Amino acid sequence: AIPVQLDGNWVTLLWVGEAALLFWIGRTKQISIYENISYALMLLAVTSIYQDWLSAYYFRTFDMSLEQATPLFNVNFLSSLLFVAAFSAITYLNFNKKYPGSLSTRKELQQIVSFLIVTVLLSTIYMAFRLEIENYFNQLFASSKLTISDYEEFHNYDIKDFKTIWIINYSLFFLTVLSFVNIRKIKNRSLGLFNLALNCIAISVFLIEGLYVLSELRESFIDQSFSEYYQIGANNIAVRYISFVFFTLIMVSSYTYIRQGFMKVNLQMKFYLLLHIVILWIATSELINLLDLSGSPQNYKLGISILWGIYSLLLIALGIWKNKKYLRIGAITLFSITLIKLFFYDISHLNTISKTIVFLSLGILLLIISFLYNKFKHKISE
Repeated sequence: AIPVQLDGNWVTLLWVGEAALLFWIGRTKQISIYENISYALMLLAVTSIYQDWLSAYYFRTFDMSLEQATPLFNVNFLSSLLFVAAFSAITYLNFNKKYPGSLSTRKELQQIVSFLIVTVLLSTIYMAFRLEIENYFNQLFASSKLTISDYEEFHNYDIKDFKTIWIINYSLFFLTVLSFVNIRKIKNRSLGLFNLALNCIAISVFLIEGLYVLSELRESFIDQSFSEYYQIGANNIAVRYISFVFFTLIMVSSYTYIRQGFMKVNLQMKFYLLLHIVILWIATSELINLLDLSGSPQNYKLGISILWGIYSLLLIALGIWKNKKYLRIGAITLFSITLIKLFFYDISHLNTISKTIVFLSLGILLLIISFLYNKFKHKISE
């Protein structure tokens, strides 16, 4: 009767409300048939909210004649919040030991159902805000359209880059909050492992896609290609350092995770390797950024080789000091890559002065590394 009589968000809200009500009756009154029916309604409600999102956000992207939605203060976001509230109640009842479920005798099935309920709750919270961010920037992009003549139209394509980077920033923030909620309150190992895996994916996305988008914004700021039509200001650069804050938070949360007793994992070595890769990656990106802004982009090959050589030396020193073999091996590997890059790539692109500087710099660094290895060989061999 609900989908026959109503449509749109009302169908979703009534279905999820009915699912929550039947789940509550089934658990608190121990009426298994109601609980089982509620699972079917949950599936219908999830399907319905995804259809609502499709029509409310996806189609709006391609049909700008539709009424513009005020970010956060609109019917679609309100529907998402009410859906989250219903599934929060379901999740609370599901994990409340006072009310055992009809599937409690079938442990594996109960675990799968519990995992799916939590997944729906978390994904809905995530998507509710993400879709609002996407829609906000899509509306800005559509509004930036300028018609110069019958054959010339312009959009501010920086807005698309801002959309991408703010979605990545939001994802980093969401996973950071989830991490600390689990660490401080829930302390669930399965959620922790799942959260850590998502953190690693988010870190990879930032390093690969996020830094590339930030470099595109920097290039737009330097070129000022469409400055006669749009204001291209310091926001293109400032957003880079705002993103670094969100990235630092997720790294801190991941480090805090692996030190928790309830996680029962030994990932410190893997984390430190990841940490040094991340530091080197971002330092390299920042060096290119600073050279571009200073008007010396042609020197980045020279700068990167010296930077990698210096970082190799620091890793060697740290590996000897902390007696960490994997750091010393990682440093030697990095220096080897630097030398290969120097001989097979840099030489053909550098002038005589630059070649002299990089060869002398790396030669001095190699001598220092050799000195350290000889001076502390007794500690290394132990």
